[in-house]
Amino acid sequence: MTEIAQPHIDRALAAVETERDVLQAERDAFQTLLRRVSAIEVDTGGPVARPGAVTAVSVPRSSGEARGLEAVRSAYRDTVMAVPHYDEEYDESLRENLAAEFGAQLAARVVDGNALTRQVRDGLLDACRQSREERKRVLQHVERERDRLVAFETRLSEIERSIIEAGAAIASASGSRELSRIDRRLATLQSRCLDLADDRQAQVQAPSQTDIPGTDFGLHEYLYGEMETPAPVLSDVAACLETIRRHRIRGLRAELAGRLESASEGGLLAQS
Repeated sequence: MTEIAQPHIDRALAAVETERDVLQAERDAFQTLLRRVSAIEVDTGGPVARPGAVTAVSVPRSSGEARGLEAVRSAYRDTVMAVPHYDEEYDESLRENLAAEFGAQLAARVVDGNALTRQVRDGLLDACRQSREERKRVLQHVERERDRLVAFETRLSEIERSIIEAGAAIASASGSRELSRIDRRLATLQSRCLDLADDRQAQVQAPSQTDIPGTDFGLHEYLYGEMETPAPVLSDVAACLETIRRHRIRGLRAELAGRLESASEGGLLAQS
């Protein structure tokens, strides 16, 4: 190790920041959609007897009375389907995305219906609130994870700086005593690394920290499922421990070489 590096934590932070942007955009989109749907008037239709019908039913008197649903569809396209990541993340039709967010029944009423009834509008408003709150809830967990990653990165960077210094000192060490001092320093850094791993492991295993209420996924699977490792902090800590192990072996070999050299010189002096 010649420089400070936490490649897995760096990639995890990038993934967290990307997901944070996605959630914020969707939260804001549903908030705007909620506001727009709230302002749309329901369609009115009086009792009209259809040809052949025994009783009159309430239907729109003209196509103009379906303007409410047209406004809802337009609002959905302008908000939820207009977020920057929509094509990359979803690439779904209006019907498909409405069904995924609000359920197939409500989606069918919006896409195929003839009128925006009060019942449909109320259902849309409730669904908008639910989708907004879900994004807010997940966003809180994502932001908390980002703060944890930053904290571990800071602690691990401090350890790595000390490892770099200790590794450089081995090459210029003047004797067994100095090498022993360096090894004790590395042993302390090793202990700090293990404490770091224990702290992270405790977080990973705590349901209150990693299970997101109202969802069927865990936070780490959600954020890191497509990364090369689902445990970025532990992976970088493991790499740090391996570096410490190599430096300690270097130090022991240097100390052994020094002792052999001293013994050899002592033997030559005795012979002379």
